[in-house]
Amino acid sequence: MSRSLVTTLIHRLLLVGGLLTLMNIVFVTAYYSSDPEGLRREKVSHQIDRLAEALRAGPDGSLAFEPSSRLMQTFTRYPDAYAFRIEDGAGHVLGEANAMLVPAERWSVPNGPDAWWSDVEVNGRSVLVGSRRVRVGGEPVRIAFAAAGDPSNLLLFVYFEELFVHVIVSLLPFAICLMILNAVTVRQSLRSLVFAADAARKAGPGHGIAALPTRGLPTEVLILVEAINDALRRLGEALEAERAFTAEAAHALRTPLAVLSARIEKLPKGGELDAVHSDIAALRRLVNQLLSAAEADTLVVDPARQCDLSIVAEGVVAAMAPLAIREGRILAFEARPGTIVRGDADAIAHALRNLVENALRFSPENTEVLVRVCGPGQVAVLDRGPGIPDEQKPLVMKRFWRASPSDLGGTGLGLAIVQRIAEAHGTTLGIADREGGGTVFSLAFSPHRGGRAS
Repeated sequence: MSRSLVTTLIHRLLLVGGLLTLMNIVFVTAYYSSDPEGLRREKVSHQIDRLAEALRAGPDGSLAFEPSSRLMQTFTRYPDAYAFRIEDGAGHVLGEANAMLVPAERWSVPNGPDAWWSDVEVNGRSVLVGSRRVRVGGEPVRIAFAAAGDPSNLLLFVYFEELFVHVIVSLLPFAICLMILNAVTVRQSLRSLVFAADAARKAGPGHGIAALPTRGLPTEVLILVEAINDALRRLGEALEAERAFTAEAAHALRTPLAVLSARIEKLPKGGELDAVHSDIAALRRLVNQLLSAAEADTLVVDPARQCDLSIVAEGVVAAMAPLAIREGRILAFEARPGTIVRGDADAIAHALRNLVENALRFSPENTEVLVRVCGPGQVAVLDRGPGIPDEQKPLVMKRFWRASPSDLGGTGLGLAIVQRIAEAHGTTLGIADREGGGTVFSLAFSPHRGGRAS
């Protein structure tokens, strides 16, 4: 299943963004792993920040330590691994936990720097002690934190915090903006290609074969579109030559047929002469159908044209009535007056003549062929012929197709011409079985809202 170029590019950009994010995570992890001492100090600093957040200054300027249960959970669960002490500027203890983890003299250095770290050996264990002076409510406070090992995996929190700062906060918004910008840019860049694709879809019997637009196309796509236009040009020339040959051949055959028919008229009637007359009539019909097919191939309907479908159908029925009487069939007409549709009246009349003639040919004697204008812009021709099998219905609209060579003198072009005229009007020829036997041929044209037929 094919995917759009925009979707493919976005997926690839997402993949690149994901790889860059992964590389950034690996880089941050490798950077901190290469400096374990700095990472340990960062752990201590992070815990001091958490303890500082639990300090509160009262209205009278007094300080209070109000830790949450979550903050104290680490110290109560691992009393032999983590400890802290908080002193105000006068050396009074505001809060502490597991202070016996390190000697009392190592908790505070009165004249020490604002921040310091030190490794202390206690009972054969190395304990990292860190201290930092902060201000709460304008008052100086000394916060010290000690860790012997890391059973609570506090280092992981440091990793996660650094990843959050360096990846989530800094890279992710940029990556999202980049994805959106690239998607918009790609869509705008390929808009001209979408226009070319729309033009290609519209190319067909009703619109002719026109070159695809090339304005604004990227260079890489322009080469392909120009090659397609060259192929379309050659295809159009070949089709035009075929249509011209068909029309010229049909015109050239008309005169010899007329001369031959006139000469045969002078011969005595009867015998084989009647069969010759029949053969000449079939040839004349074939020539006329070839001309009609050539004209239908070049038919382009003006969207602004309208006609009264009831009047067009009534005119066809009146013109075909003598043929129906001569063939011993009944030609009936039902219509809703004032059915205005968008379409070419002459082309629609031509299609209806072919349908009526086809219905008269295949209907038994003394049966009715009904032409009915019904619904919004629909006309149907109903006969009582032998019907058309479902597997043959798509085939009857192909040129020169006949169920058998002896199909009552048909040329195999009539329904193909009707289908071509229907396509020029943006519709198609409908074929359905008639209740009680026979076939229903229908055409549905776009109704015209308001105005008069032109």
